[in-house]
Amino acid sequence: MVLLIICLLGVIALFGYLMARLDIFLTEAGFAKEEDKGRPIAVVMGETDLARKVEELLEKNNIRVHRITEPFLLEQEQNFSYLFALSEKDVENIILYKIGKKVYGIEKMICLCNDKANESMFIKEGICYGWGKEVTALMLYKAVVYGKEVML
Repeated sequence: MVLLIICLLGVIALFGYLMARLDIFLTEAGFAKEEDKGRPIAVVMGETDLARKVEELLEKNNIRVHRITEPFLLEQEQNFSYLFALSEKDVENIILYKIGKKVYGIEKMICLCNDKANESMFIKEGICYGWGKEVTALMLYKAVVYGKEVML
């Protein structure tokens, strides 16, 4: 019985030690590389070819990409510089835009309007958006990162 209690206390102590080490790891370095610190972060939502091309362009220009598949998967505690809402669902794009603006204070954002019938929602909400088959990753990148006025 005493041996069992000693073993149990040992397991608890080991667990406590491991949790303390994990806390130190997450606070000090986490999974971020040293060269990543100071680089801007862009949120890209969407599983489209356009979203993948925007990601490639961002990474090529030394901007970290935080990829999500739903608007509610944004991590708190992050400082995002850019937001690209490029899913195939207009409602999700609008929701992410609103979350980005109100919760995270992101100023450089763009959405993809997939259905011309929904364009009035984007206009009514004052959302910067691109529409049409002529929209390219480079156009979206320039519109957000450089603030270039792009008629899409």
